[in-house]
Amino acid sequence: MPLSRALRQTGFSMLEVLVALVVISLGLLGVAGMQAAAINNTSIARTRSLGSIAAESMAAAMHANTAYWGALSNAASNTWSVNASGVSGSPSLSQTVDCSASGTSCNSANLASYDTTQWGSGTLAALPGGSGQIACTSTAPIACTITVSWLEKKSAVNAASVASGTVSQNYQMVVEP
Repeated sequence: MPLSRALRQTGFSMLEVLVALVVISLGLLGVAGMQAAAINNTSIARTRSLGSIAAESMAAAMHANTAYWGALSNAASNTWSVNASGVSGSPSLSQTVDCSASGTSCNSANLASYDTTQWGSGTLAALPGGSGQIACTSTAPIACTITVSWLEKKSAVNAASVASGTVSQNYQMVVEP
């Protein structure tokens, strides 16, 4: 009897193995949830970085063309809306000259038109639902507010977080060309 009792005590019982599997499974589900949250947060950080880069690129174009952007005090309205399909606003910044072509002579207004059009079709188009607004003061010193807008995906990770969907986000900066 003592020998058979000792043999039955060695090893794990089926119940112990099942309990261990349940504990490991719950831990892995927690890790999977954290991974999903990390991927979502990485995507949000990416679009926010692109939004700030878009505003910085327009600010750099304004600094490079102070002959146009710094002389807006005579205009009645200095507001433009920019997206991938074009530029609208006053004074008109409709692109008529391709300033990137070799041998092309561009004045400051042509360059401003080219820069804003390229900003909309290139940089803003990289953002989901990307658009931009430029609003400049009409008194010296000229200060321009650059606003970049985009759509950002939100997903619920737990009951306390915001429900899933799409939210509009903005990045705004003020620059003195």
